[in-house]
Amino acid sequence: MTANRSPRSRTWFGVFALAVAVRTVFALITHDTYDYDEFVILLLARDFAHGAVPYHDFMFFHPPGILVLYRAIEPLTNIWWPLARALTIGVDGATTVLVWRLGKTLYGDHVALFAGLVYAFSPLALIASVRVGQDPVLTLLGMLGLWLLVELPSQRTAVIAGICLALAVWTKFPALVFLPVYLLAAPQLFPYVSLSLVSALVALFAPFAPVHHDLYYQTVTFQRTRWSMTWGLRLETLALFWLLANPLALVGLLRTPRSRWLVVGFALGALFVLSSQVYYHYFVPIGPFAALLSAPVVERVVRGSKRVVCMAGVLLTLCWGGLIDLGGPSPMKVTAAHISDIEPVVTLIDRKTTHAEPILADRFEYPYLARREPLAHYFWNVGVLVNDRYLERLVHRSSLVVLSYGASSGYPPGFLTYLDRRYPRLNTRANTVWLIRSKSGSVGG
Repeated sequence: MTANRSPRSRTWFGVFALAVAVRTVFALITHDTYDYDEFVILLLARDFAHGAVPYHDFMFFHPPGILVLYRAIEPLTNIWWPLARALTIGVDGATTVLVWRLGKTLYGDHVALFAGLVYAFSPLALIASVRVGQDPVLTLLGMLGLWLLVELPSQRTAVIAGICLALAVWTKFPALVFLPVYLLAAPQLFPYVSLSLVSALVALFAPFAPVHHDLYYQTVTFQRTRWSMTWGLRLETLALFWLLANPLALVGLLRTPRSRWLVVGFALGALFVLSSQVYYHYFVPIGPFAALLSAPVVERVVRGSKRVVCMAGVLLTLCWGGLIDLGGPSPMKVTAAHISDIEPVVTLIDRKTTHAEPILADRFEYPYLARREPLAHYFWNVGVLVNDRYLERLVHRSSLVVLSYGASSGYPPGFLTYLDRRYPRLNTRANTVWLIRSKSGSVGG
């Protein structure tokens, strides 16, 4: 029995090890870049771990699952924050294994390896897996439930699949795109999936019942009413990360794949154009379906040579990593701010302020990296919900104010004029700083 299991064990471990190795190399190439949302999750999870209540003590515009996850490992990320990225690398490595396993069910052992390779080297999966975010987590959970329904169908696994999907939705609401896929994959088991999903969601959200009004407003009402991208930008992002990023998946679609759930899983990517805003990481859950559609096409193109795929994948990884690192703040519509650009201000914060005083910044990377408290937990999304008077009444409690340049930044209209009239300012290449008070306690201006 051990001998029979050994080759399979070696294969899944090899797929996982390859995916993690590729992502680790990519993480090293792009280590100086970051997405602004990463530090929203890290800082709020830190404060959650130290007693703050989500949706009450601070605003968070997504379900609480990701904060609960990073709260659990906060003692580690407090030592070295990139360990948070190590988690998503491992998570996406596990998704690669699930893609391979589903490929075995659809196509057999040989083509399944190509499915795993395609996903392992997927540019979208690579960039998402080296950032702190919800999308790799919900993708793993959604694919885990799907694998259970496809490969181990039973009432018990249907219940587990429903719990997996509930955890994914608890992480981010768009995980519901997996629901029609589950229905098509196992229609006879779908009642068990549905009942389990609803029951698990009730249990997961129950601890947040005391703040349910605030939770609903911040995660649903706000997301529905915030500013919308133009249709042109939404369609452009859709074309780039759904279609152009997966050209061989389109070829695979034309060959009439064996499973309707596979077609629908990929096609559901079109729904994201209906969101008020469309960003690259939205399409991460579509990646496994694209890899499964692409695998037979890739296998025929390279005539079954895995070495060719690996060599092409390594070259693609190096070029993609170089573009992210050197391509400016948003190469190919991927956020790639640079930590080295903000390090001078983080050093300034450390020199000019004490740990006891909060700072006001429009992005959370400044207080997080400087280990300071954010004044009123303000960041750019809050700026559309408060006015300048609100911040004027609070600013005297902070030691300094930081204004970033570019996307995901800013304060309510009129607040900058108020600062300029009262406090000295310092301009850098990445931001503007107003000194409210120094370590000695003197007030600027």
